[in-house]
Amino acid sequence: MADVVHERHGVPLEAYELTRRDHASQKSSDQIRDAVKKQAEEWQAEEAADPELGRQRNAQREKALEMLRSFKNPDHQIMRWRVRLYCGHIVETKRHCTIANPRMHGSSSMRCPDCGKDPSDIVAYEPIGLVAEPPNARRPPTQAPKINRLTRTQLEQRIAALEAENTRLKTARDS
Repeated sequence: MADVVHERHGVPLEAYELTRRDHASQKSSDQIRDAVKKQAEEWQAEEAADPELGRQRNAQREKALEMLRSFKNPDHQIMRWRVRLYCGHIVETKRHCTIANPRMHGSSSMRCPDCGKDPSDIVAYEPIGLVAEPPNARRPPTQAPKINRLTRTQLEQRIAALEAENTRLKTARDS
């Protein structure tokens, strides 16, 4: 995996004043939630009118959920984040370690475990650290191989031998 610089925005543990951008983002999240609820109600009405359609959709949902459940990222690939939510609560969340900040890839909000506000936008965040150390980080550092240092006398002898070899090759070439 490529090295990722985990970003921070604001300081979740310090006092935080919501900005216009925070209010606009929360409003957008609320509108998306309402649109999704409306779409879900329409699907439920379709499924009530056509039970076979409902069975097919449930089968597809179960298949998709099974695919998601079948793979678990190892703990050394999960980054822990401290986040301040729009509702004011400070909570911890987790994302894959390749994600530079917890608002990326459609996860800019979450359900607040303290007050239940859903969605509650993430307005400030900082990385805490990986859930677990990477396996290779636990190995003791390897020592550099010992360099066999030659003494001055050995070096002078080696130089003399190479010069003799060089002279021999030159005379052989010239002959």
